[in-house]
Amino acid sequence: MATVSGLDIIQKYNWQVPRYTSYPPAPYFTQAPGEARTTDMILRSNRVGPRHASIYFHVPFCPKRCLFCGCHTEIGRPGAFIRNYMETMERELDLLIPMLDRNRSVTQVHFGGGTPNAVPFAYLEGLIGKLKSSLTVDADAEIAIECDPNLLNLEKVLELGAMGFNRLSIGIQDFDPKVLEAVNRRFPKTAPKDIFRVAREWGFKGNNLDLIYGLPYQTTESFRIAIAKAIDSGPDRISLFPYAHVPWVKGHQGRLQDLPMAGIQERLEIAWESRESLMHAGFVPIGMDHFALPDDELAIAARTHGLHRNFQGYCTSARAGQVYALGASAISQLHEGYIQNAKDLDRYLSAVNEGRLSHETAYRMRPQDMAVRNIINGLLCDGEARIEASLDAEGLDADWKREYLEASKANLTPLLADGLAILDGDFIRLTGNGHYASRAVASAFDPMLKPKAEQDRPRYSQAL
Repeated sequence: MATVSGLDIIQKYNWQVPRYTSYPPAPYFTQAPGEARTTDMILRSNRVGPRHASIYFHVPFCPKRCLFCGCHTEIGRPGAFIRNYMETMERELDLLIPMLDRNRSVTQVHFGGGTPNAVPFAYLEGLIGKLKSSLTVDADAEIAIECDPNLLNLEKVLELGAMGFNRLSIGIQDFDPKVLEAVNRRFPKTAPKDIFRVAREWGFKGNNLDLIYGLPYQTTESFRIAIAKAIDSGPDRISLFPYAHVPWVKGHQGRLQDLPMAGIQERLEIAWESRESLMHAGFVPIGMDHFALPDDELAIAARTHGLHRNFQGYCTSARAGQVYALGASAISQLHEGYIQNAKDLDRYLSAVNEGRLSHETAYRMRPQDMAVRNIINGLLCDGEARIEASLDAEGLDADWKREYLEASKANLTPLLADGLAILDGDFIRLTGNGHYASRAVASAFDPMLKPKAEQDRPRYSQAL
């Protein structure tokens, strides 16, 4: 158990800050496609940045709405609409493929949502088949799918393996039926332990189980049980996420506000104790919210400074190249910038079926953005970063660099005083307590983030 003083310090920095799955964060993707020259960004990505590629397919459909969800989802769409959407993604892939160098290797494929395993598997198989026939998919490529465990049984695991999937991520969120009922989610018919066992037997690796703390009816005691059951289920990885309460963005979350929920102090205790329990069980902490067994490639990457982070979570630098994203609302993460597809399904479908990519907003990186991205990614992946070396690598203007360093070090002063980070020459390093407040430490280096007193409205969730 953490000391009270330690929890108090972390609570002090439990600010509303970005999750930094990208830098800049998605709210800054406001440039029009022409202004950002998105087609040029894609073409240049063949020559600039990592050579290997990741492909992301966004499948937004869910049979029911989970009240904690912050994703772009669609509920109750008829089968004909789903078929049209999935076939449109194939057409979108046809538009993208000629823009990519086919000598580049695809090392990672990810199906997210939504609930990808809620649609007929033939659509998933069609997309994988087209991808493999059109681009160079590495023989050891990771092909992953996010699944609702309530819609998964052992036969379906085998079907996914037969069509090429080799990693599962299942969102159990909690093992308590009362908690699941409160967030409009059902308990899985097939035990996660059996799902992971069969998946391992069929060669799936890096299998992940998601848990969320901060949901209604959860307590420190009840979540101890959830952690114990998660460990007993036998995943290779466990993701431990704080519930992100943003009802000003996702109105359905407002339905949770009248239910009993853990306060800030108890949430911090849950996070702290869960981390300790997972480490005691042999899991290695990965960044700020992932854990992996020591022989998992994520744990190996953590030991060798080979971690990477994107909208799909933590992965290894060897696998995760520049991300080319397909589907409504999907975000491509390229070396030189970000491109987001139309969020509205009708606008997305119309654009692609008219023969054009549905790019709606974008952000083209400047040299200073790339430098800041490198610092923030270093902190959130490796727990440390070189500050001036990151700035020098981008050849930044001396005046901008001086002002940035002064502002960042001023932001850091209270964090250093409270022992959340150590400044050692050019290195900024997180301490043990600092890993809990890593988003707050990272935000000290974000020149775009307004001070809390100047924010006109809430934009982000609490850090923990």
